[in-house]
Amino acid sequence: MAPIPTNGWRRIRLKILSKNGDKIEFLATPGEDGLKRGDYVTVSDKGKKLLVQILDVNYAELPGILEDTLRELASEPFSLKIFDPYDVGSVLTELKDSRLIVGKVRGVVENGSLKNDLLWLPSRLESKIERASPELIMELSSSAGRRPIVIGESMNGIISINAEDLDGRLTIITGKKETGKSHLAKILITSLAEYGAKVIALDVNGEYIGLSMRIDGALSDVADKHVVLTPGENFRVSMEDAGLATIADILRYILNTPATSLREFIRLWRLVKRVNGQVTLRGLIDAISRVQLHESVRDALMSRLLSLEATKFFDDENPVKLDSMINSVKDGGIFVINLSKISSHGRRIVVEYVLSKLSTLLRDGIIDPLFLLAEEAHLYLRETYWDDLITRMRHIGIFPILVTNQPDTIPETIYRQADNIFLFNFTNESDLSYISKTARIDSDTVKLIAKALPPRHCLMIGRMVNDLPIVVKVREMPLKMLGETRLVFGLRS
Repeated sequence: MAPIPTNGWRRIRLKILSKNGDKIEFLATPGEDGLKRGDYVTVSDKGKKLLVQILDVNYAELPGILEDTLRELASEPFSLKIFDPYDVGSVLTELKDSRLIVGKVRGVVENGSLKNDLLWLPSRLESKIERASPELIMELSSSAGRRPIVIGESMNGIISINAEDLDGRLTIITGKKETGKSHLAKILITSLAEYGAKVIALDVNGEYIGLSMRIDGALSDVADKHVVLTPGENFRVSMEDAGLATIADILRYILNTPATSLREFIRLWRLVKRVNGQVTLRGLIDAISRVQLHESVRDALMSRLLSLEATKFFDDENPVKLDSMINSVKDGGIFVINLSKISSHGRRIVVEYVLSKLSTLLRDGIIDPLFLLAEEAHLYLRETYWDDLITRMRHIGIFPILVTNQPDTIPETIYRQADNIFLFNFTNESDLSYISKTARIDSDTVKLIAKALPPRHCLMIGRMVNDLPIVVKVREMPLKMLGETRLVFGLRS
């Protein structure tokens, strides 16, 4: 691989103070204030470059600083003028303001590739320290892919990942409220759809229903790929299509049906199927009212089936087949399941059906593998599905992108097995400690960088950046965004 040009990136006035394992400390003059947490610098010596990511910037604790500061504080009221013909005071002032820059060694760049060599020590005196160029970072973080997704900019350069880095992977987008998580999710799913992938988006707040429109009112590039499915309106399914296993899971896990009543329901399902030739919700309700059952069992089943009927999601006369809907859109699509208009109880029923049906369709080869975007999944996803998402469902072709502002609602095992993480700002120590358990990054990087991230900036972690953490300012999109918080006084300004 050819050497990567630095494009004239400015040499900076840093000196190596110490290095211990993968931790390195620099001394800097007060003028070097341009370095931020997450920036990269290179330390070059004898054809090699030590790649260092900046984690923190502090005052350097020099001997005698405390005494000098106390002396200056005590003499301030007297306005003493000190005779200083050689301007020694300005030198001392600069020394007092010198910086201690703490960095994390990410590896050694040699012959254009990054090697995990923590033992190599560049010369303290002879080495040359420069800001790393965006071209260098992109070259080192890029994987083998042909479908770039531009995420934003970093260190005055464009940063992108490859769509292939999300394919077959578990991706998490997390951060506190109003930091730009949903905005980034829209960038990802629209880019994936443009490359021919299909995405199912579980939309709790109605944030993804406007992707077919641009800000100026024109149709967007994904308008012909964007399908909004609203349960109870244009998205209704039949009991036959759902199947006994899915309905039994809904009764067991969501409606908390007792085991005795569930056994009777399974018997009734098979009875209705044998007598009527097909199973309908009304047929089941009629059978429960006619067949001899214990009164408690009858009441338990009747109340739960009437609850299913009240959702208006089950329609045996004019149902929509999910596989037909997915296969009707060719060359990529975004299928938004709008959960914002139904109750939390109804959301869980719809999601139970969707995940169960997708698993069946993928196992049978009726639909192609797809991405599943789940925002605040803890609101509607039963706990037993977490393990399924990272084991069984990934193997059959459902690749999740999880979005949350409550990281502790996602089990720790999910973070440990996550392939990619987009981390936005968090200030809560417990949240940062929870996220730092991911296997793809050290806890110091998570805790120090995430705290300092401004809105619309995120730390990219994992396979998509070759395990080279990068802070990026997420780009704007011309699409109609419905995720902004509606304000009382914002309408009056």
